[in-house]
Amino acid sequence: MITRRIAPRIAVSKFGAVSVEELDGIVAVMRECYDRLSPHNVALVDLWAFDRSSSLEAFLARERSEVGVVSAAFDELFFGMHDAWRGTPRIILCFERMRGLPELVRVGGIRHEVGHSVLHGSLMYYLLPLPPALRSLVDRFGLTAEYATNLLYLISVAVKDYEVTRLLRERGYVEDQVAYVRHLLRVSEDDVLAWRAARGRPLAEALCLVSSLKPSGCAAPLLPDEACGREVERTLWEGWSYLPANYSALLWEVVSEDLPGLGADTLENIRRASAFVAEKVIEPALQG
Repeated sequence: MITRRIAPRIAVSKFGAVSVEELDGIVAVMRECYDRLSPHNVALVDLWAFDRSSSLEAFLARERSEVGVVSAAFDELFFGMHDAWRGTPRIILCFERMRGLPELVRVGGIRHEVGHSVLHGSLMYYLLPLPPALRSLVDRFGLTAEYATNLLYLISVAVKDYEVTRLLRERGYVEDQVAYVRHLLRVSEDDVLAWRAARGRPLAEALCLVSSLKPSGCAAPLLPDEACGREVERTLWEGWSYLPANYSALLWEVVSEDLPGLGADTLENIRRASAFVAEKVIEPALQG
């Protein structure tokens, strides 16, 4: 139960040439956000600031090996991320990836990670059992344990991102979240090339489609907003522009109809989302 109105201690660790001024600005954004998201139970949060992307990637590879993460790495392009693999909520930022981005995108991303620390700052949200719907796919399609774990990771990220944007919107953060979502949903050359490489390979197609639910999950809570909903909807469809129309329609059903039905229990939400994503996205891709 969340009962405390507290100002968390932010323990900062710097890696590389990160300026004090940059860090002070980020800590100020975090403190304001924690205050607005109160009450919550975050008493301590680790902030790890990396100057260079290469240093972050090397760190993440070591960390995944040490803590035994078995899913593939899908977050190498994001400037911010959150985890609790060490038992404490941890926000990781890459300044090289942040520099040059609009201020509203940077602030929106930092608040997004703060939201994760409030909602998902426990190891229980990262050590997830395989839900029944995914176990069924393993049996029916002969999927490997590694592949099923990757599907679970991507679905859980989509659910947790949905919950974070929902919370932030409820607390009045809209403009910055729209800017952050537009940043996440932009189509990159890597997206297009990945889909081209996956075409005709059902396992790869399914993984590409499910991976697109992370940014889509961030966007979903903004769709009902009268001020920005139409813009977010257009941005979603633009973000799926390289996909076949039948797959885009399936993703839209998940984002506009299924995710909004999720409740307050994250673990139950992941179980439910695994069922409807398996039925509406993964199975059609695996069946060709």
